[in-house]
Amino acid sequence: MSAWPAALLAGAVALLHALLWAAQAVLHLRRLRLPARHGSGPVTLVLPLTGAAPGLEALFAALAAQTLAPRRLLVAVESEEDPAAARARALAPTLPFPVEVVLAGRCDRRAQKNTNLIAALARVDARDACLVLLDADIRPQPWWLSALATPVLAGEAALVTGYRWPLLDRAGPVPQLVAWFDRTIALMPKLRRLRVVWGGSLAIAPAALPALDLPRLLDRALSDDLSIGARAAALGLRVLTRRALLLPTPTEGAARAVFAFMRRQLQLIHLYRPAWWWGTAASVHAALASWLWLAALAAAGSPPALALLAAISACGALRWGVMARVGRRIGVADPPGGSAAQLLIALLPPLAEGFLCALFWASLRTRRIRWRHVEYEVEGPDSVRVARRFAHAG
Repeated sequence: MSAWPAALLAGAVALLHALLWAAQAVLHLRRLRLPARHGSGPVTLVLPLTGAAPGLEALFAALAAQTLAPRRLLVAVESEEDPAAARARALAPTLPFPVEVVLAGRCDRRAQKNTNLIAALARVDARDACLVLLDADIRPQPWWLSALATPVLAGEAALVTGYRWPLLDRAGPVPQLVAWFDRTIALMPKLRRLRVVWGGSLAIAPAALPALDLPRLLDRALSDDLSIGARAAALGLRVLTRRALLLPTPTEGAARAVFAFMRRQLQLIHLYRPAWWWGTAASVHAALASWLWLAALAAAGSPPALALLAAISACGALRWGVMARVGRRIGVADPPGGSAAQLLIALLPPLAEGFLCALFWASLRTRRIRWRHVEYEVEGPDSVRVARRFAHAG
C-alpha cells in the first residue's frame, strides 16, 4: 500500500474526530449572541446545598449583582447539622432579597440532592412566575438570571438551560484536562434527542410543574437533571438551550476529587443514557487508536502521516482559539498559564483522549456511586438506596 492510502487508513477516525469537534466549536461561536431582550417577573431561586460550600460568598455576591433581582432564594439543606445551613444563614444578610433555609431531612431511596429539591419545591407558590434551579459552584454573570428566565417569563419555553464553563484557575494536568473536556461539551450542539438539561442552571415555567411532577419524578432517582430532561422530552415540552448561558465555574478540590467528579458524571450518563455512553466511549477509543497508528507511521518516516498529524493538531488549535474567544465573549479571560496548558492539550489529542478513556473505564461500573457525603447502591435509574453516609465536608 502506498504512503497516502496507508496514512488515510490509519488516521481516518482521528482526522474525522478532529474535524467534527472543530466544526462544532466554530458553529457555536458563529451562533453565539449575548441576550438582548430582558424580561421581568417574580423568580424564585432554588439552591440545594451541602457541606462547607467554600465558594458561597462569591456565589452570593454574583446573585446580588444580577440585573434581574430574584423574588427570593430557597437554600435546601439536609439538616441543621449540615454546615451549609449555618453558612447560608450567616451570608443571607449580604443579599438584597429574602433567603429561606429549608431543612429537607433524609430519605434513603433517592439522592440527597433530590430530597433537598423536593423540600424546596414544596415552598413554590402562585406568586412565582419562574423557578430557577442552580448549583453552588457557579459564578454567574450579572445578566445570567435575566437571560435564563426571560424565555420562561415570556411564555416561549417550558425549560431553559445552559452549561458550566470551567475556569482555568487550577494548575495541574487533571483540572486542565477536565476543563478541556467540559468546554468541549459546552460547545456541542444540544440535539433534542439527547434529552439534555443541566441542573446547575435551569429555569422552569410553573405551568410545566404539574406535568413534570418533580416530587414523584425525583422520588427514587439519583440524577435530577437527567431525569428532568427525559421527562420533558417525553412530554414534548419546549426546552431551550441558550448558547450564551455558559456559567463560569471554578475547579474545586484536589486532582483526585476532580477526577472523582468527572467519573460520577460519566457514571450517571452510563446509568441514564447508556447508548450515548457506549457510543462516545467507542468513538474516543477509536480516535485514540487511530492517532497512535498514525503516529507510528510518522515515526517510521511517512510524510503523509506527518501531514495528517499536523492537520489534526491544527484542528485542535482552532478549537483552542474558539474556546478563548467564546470565553472572552461571555466575560471570562483565561490566565496565560491556563491558556498555554489548554493549547498543549489541543495540539496533542492523545492527552485528552487518553484521559477520557481512563474516565470511561472508571465509570464502567455503576453499582456504587459516591456523591458528596453519601454513597449509593444503584440497581437502575429509579432504584437507588443509600448505602453509607459520611461526615459532612467542613
